[in-house]
Amino acid sequence: MSCGRSKPLETAEADLVLELYSCWGFEAEDSGGEDFTVVARTYLVPRVDAPAEGRRETTLAACLAGEETLVPLRELAAPGIALRVDGLSVGDEGYPLVWETRVRFPTARLGSAPNPLLETAPELFWLAAAGDLMLGRGAGDILLREGPGGIFGETAGLLAAADLAVVNLEGALSDRGSRVEKTYNFRFPPVMAGALRDAGIDAVLLANNHSYDFGPDAFLDTLIHLETAGIGTLGAGRDLLAAAAPFVFTRDKVPPVHVFGIASFPREASGWDGLSIAAGENTPGILHAGRGGAALLGEQFSAEALDVVFFHGGNEWTTAPDARTRALYTDLIKAGADIIIGSHPHIVQGFEWIEGKPIFWSLGNFVFAGMENTGGGDEGLFVRLGFLGTELIYIEPYALALSGPRITALQTAPLPAP
Repeated sequence: MSCGRSKPLETAEADLVLELYSCWGFEAEDSGGEDFTVVARTYLVPRVDAPAEGRRETTLAACLAGEETLVPLRELAAPGIALRVDGLSVGDEGYPLVWETRVRFPTARLGSAPNPLLETAPELFWLAAAGDLMLGRGAGDILLREGPGGIFGETAGLLAAADLAVVNLEGALSDRGSRVEKTYNFRFPPVMAGALRDAGIDAVLLANNHSYDFGPDAFLDTLIHLETAGIGTLGAGRDLLAAAAPFVFTRDKVPPVHVFGIASFPREASGWDGLSIAAGENTPGILHAGRGGAALLGEQFSAEALDVVFFHGGNEWTTAPDARTRALYTDLIKAGADIIIGSHPHIVQGFEWIEGKPIFWSLGNFVFAGMENTGGGDEGLFVRLGFLGTELIYIEPYALALSGPRITALQTAPLPAP
């Protein structure tokens, strides 16, 4: 596309003369655009397939040279996603790929009636998500001493900048309780709740195999400390209805975002079974798929909201989802979930579209000291996701390298296939 401008009609018999031209919005000033009224506006984006390509952005020069496939934003659909252009996402001030048609009347302007051809700047919602966060083995000390950048590396800024940032918290926030008989038990001082809030983390998944590591008192303390810090809890509560309730995010000009949590993981070799901590009608615990949790979520999905599910499930140390986990995730998508983000295997398991909706089978580890020489546990995937309504527009993946309790985000991270 290039700027094209009509010539005014030169005839004495004309009662009305108008000039019409189309160009990129950023070219308007060079074309005398200040004298014209915009009558049509279309936002375009460079389209690539996910996960076939792992790029996050391109350049305006490449777009104008025909090196990228440009499509109207309204026509973008799975498996297509958009790329940033010179660091800007669609809707950002200065975003360049806006095609406009302008008209000039010699003695009048167009009226103020609604114009369906005149698209307004899209309002995106940005979600940042990471996998397992375990604050023991020195990680919590670094967070308190050095702040978010000391422990989260380059992802600290991404957490802070997101509209909503969510991780899976592996362990209890409490000074109370007794160790439950299981393979690993994690507990952190309550002060960590405020440190997580200061790091920009808005909600944590507690539907996992470590939130009850020190019994019911520590579990309830965890809920209280997180609530006091202003951090939402997903998939856990003082009873079943509370565990199934979503964390709700609202912002002007975007649909409400409902974020749910649920778990389903095998019995440990130690004999400990996650079903033992499933929430009941009057019993605190986690939302477990083995106790009807998926059906409770399905009843709450809404076409008017962006429904996000964080799922802690599958088999540890596996590179692909097992058949049962695949069926559970797929059933939630069919029930109305808009996206599912998984954790628990400690290994990145990849990305896939199911029924036109995105699934991250496992983001692997986020912060988890002691994962060296585990065959994948010292890696993770951090994702920054941009939504327009309920549609996923941007996927910006960052591969993580874990070194003890610290992480480094790699700038190029192709999405792995499942």
